Amino acid sequence: MNHGTTASLICPACGQAFLSMQHAMEGMTQCPHCAHTAPRAQFGTHAQVAGVAQVLRRVAQAPPPQEVPPPAPAPQFQPPAYFPSSVPQPQPQQAWQPPPPAPVQIARGTLQHSQALMPLHAPPPHAEFTESQPHQHQYSPWRNVVFMLVFMGVCGVSLWLWWNHANTPAAASREATSQAVPEVRKAEVVAPATPPPARIALQDTQAFAADAKALVNTFFAATTPEARAACVHEGAKHSAEIEALFGPEASRKIELRQLAHLPGVVQTLPGGEHVPLFKLITSRCAHGALLRLEPDADGKRRLSWPLLAETHQDALGQFLQQASADSAWFHVAMRPSHGLDLPAGLRSKYLTFDVQTSAASEPHFVACVERDTPLARFLDRESDWGRVYLSRLLVRKLDVEADAPCMIIVDCEGAVAR
Repeated sequence: MNHGTTASLICPACGQAFLSMQHAMEGMTQCPHCAHTAPRAQFGTHAQVAGVAQVLRRVAQAPPPQEVPPPAPAPQFQPPAYFPSSVPQPQPQQAWQPPPPAPVQIARGTLQHSQALMPLHAPPPHAEFTESQPHQHQYSPWRNVVFMLVFMGVCGVSLWLWWNHANTPAAASREATSQAVPEVRKAEVVAPATPPPARIALQDTQAFAADAKALVNTFFAATTPEARAACVHEGAKHSAEIEALFGPEASRKIELRQLAHLPGVVQTLPGGEHVPLFKLITSRCAHGALLRLEPDADGKRRLSWPLLAETHQDALGQFLQQASADSAWFHVAMRPSHGLDLPAGLRSKYLTFDVQTSAASEPHFVACVERDTPLARFLDRESDWGRVYLSRLLVRKLDVEADAPCMIIVDCEGAVAR
């Protein structure tokens, strides 16, 4: 018999022994000799049957019980008729002992099924079943250590994979993106990419400032019309106007007070080119006229006369003070605005710009153009919020009650493509 795996059982029906696999006591077991099926607890083992046989042998070999006579009654004391000289002493009584127990009679009806099948005088079997602990329940002391090492290894590998994924160089991702070729399907409409914002090519402000200083000093120190015209862009064309304002024929001589570069970036509209702008303060223009340089045919920079003359004499302010409905061209500095100077009912009707013709905040004007017109769409497309532009506009006076003089933009120089 293989200990711990099989057991030698006795069938309660036929009394024959057979080998059976170990299982629970409530499990069903079938005898291979007579096909009797019953729970495992009803099938006895050789060890149980051998124990019953030993008990039966000891009962059979026990000597017959001996009859014990009943104890004699105690003598009663009777006083004698005379008093003898010597009184007899009472005899000590012996203690009563119970009889030995009668032999136990064991009947086959009182035994278990497996015990009743064992012959009375059969020798006990030599092989006994001994239940041993299965091998699978005997754990090794290194089991917990091995599990802990495996768990730590898995955690370490997971942490390394996460760190490697989180710290992947950005260059590798960009290279993978550049190598990936997007699939373009015929049914899909690819929207045009938004062009990047145009970068402004800034001019050399210091070089412009040096040229402006030299030209202005020469212009105010000149004593002949030719010398003054030589400092102005297309001087021969504007010679008469120059002499009428700064020549000896002027009502009074104009003196130079200050020349300074205006901070910020000023752009042309249209075009968006950077234009260094200067402030020129004279004895007749306390707010400061606007001054810029333009390249001449010989490549040298010279003073721009139309901008200087109009801003020095406040030509736009004088035009708006007239009651005429005519239109005129003027050089102005402008930037987009919300039109808060206009009445609330007109703000949604016009696209508005703040206009200045001096280096100071005064005088201040409002230029308007009707929305949903080609000119309004052109100006809205060419201008950005927060930027200052230098442009030449054809304007007409707008008679409305507003906080500042207003005008209608009729046209813009250079607005050919609308």
